[in-house]
Amino acid sequence: MFVAKREDGILITLHDCNDTSLQEKIRRYKYNCPACGSEVKLKSGNIRRMHFAHLDTECRASSEAETSYHLEGKSKLHEALKINGSPELEYYIPKTSQRADVFLRTEQDFAFEFQCSSIQPSVIEQRSSSYQSESIIPVWLIGKEKLGNIQSYMKLSAFQWSFLQNHKEGASPYILSFCPRYSVFHYLYPLFGSNSLDSYIFSKTSKEWQLQPSFIKKQPPSYWKTKWLHSKKRWRYTHCLYPANQMLRNYCYSKVQIPLSLCPAVIGIPVKSSFWFQTPVQQWQAWLYFDSIYHTPIHYIIHIPSLMTRFNQRIQQAHVKVKQLPLVRFGYYTDAVMEYLEQLCITGILEKESDLVFRKAVNEKKYSTLEEATAHDKDILDRIELEL
Repeated sequence: MFVAKREDGILITLHDCNDTSLQEKIRRYKYNCPACGSEVKLKSGNIRRMHFAHLDTECRASSEAETSYHLEGKSKLHEALKINGSPELEYYIPKTSQRADVFLRTEQDFAFEFQCSSIQPSVIEQRSSSYQSESIIPVWLIGKEKLGNIQSYMKLSAFQWSFLQNHKEGASPYILSFCPRYSVFHYLYPLFGSNSLDSYIFSKTSKEWQLQPSFIKKQPPSYWKTKWLHSKKRWRYTHCLYPANQMLRNYCYSKVQIPLSLCPAVIGIPVKSSFWFQTPVQQWQAWLYFDSIYHTPIHYIIHIPSLMTRFNQRIQQAHVKVKQLPLVRFGYYTDAVMEYLEQLCITGILEKESDLVFRKAVNEKKYSTLEEATAHDKDILDRIELEL
């Protein structure tokens, strides 16, 4: 940390302390953490810049221990935010007993948390709720070093997904990262993915921080359908036989009278809000489809509240798992469900009569072989429209 309270009560900051004589003067005093009151020690060396460190325990007001990367990140973030106003480094908020890495006061107050070590989503949620209780908007940034290389298709850990955020209704969620080396902000927008961790990514960089940057609609790479079909074929031939799919496989045999490998091609299609699910696309769509659509006769209605009741039971029974996304303030997993139903309308399976009522238009095509199923997968995917 860069800020400490001198024994006479004066706050001292080391952020811009480059003068050798001034450093020697600073060393003459004892210091305490302005947040928790614990004694801190002045440290400096050839690798880490001059900073204060707790003697015995980590500070409860902070979300992580100090590293040289975290110290450098806070410093560079503080500098980068000067274009937005007058940021304060390591600002302590007494009412919430929290210390923001950087605090920015504009027409609205912002608390910036530059995170470089893994923490649980529940910790992010708790700290964010405390900020919000004081009308402070929390902004979480994952260190670029912790994020890794940015590519058009990425596998993100549960920790990295927990930084997905949005701040207004209808805004596309993004993962925000900051690179201290180049003082650059990275915005990563997930487009869609086939399992719980992978996603096609649209990324943009900026030297200036924006709470909700403009998102230019972008199509995924041209090869995405080929990759998707390859993944789905692999699922039919191999993955559906894995232990994780045993319950779904048994359900298919007993209730639907078909092998899971020959499930309808309209199960396992991309939707942009699929990031909400920890359960892979193929599985959560299968549970929803078999519970509420498969046995529905042609021309009969599908009532959305009833469909959601059955789907929520699958969630309660842990057959379908929803991700913890503590920073996505607008939107929910129900968005992915409705997007899926809209796609079923495009494929011709359903017709939409109102926001709460769909009608089944045709029966599912049945397959005798895996070759027939994979051929129909391609036919269905060719009809899909992805509005990103």
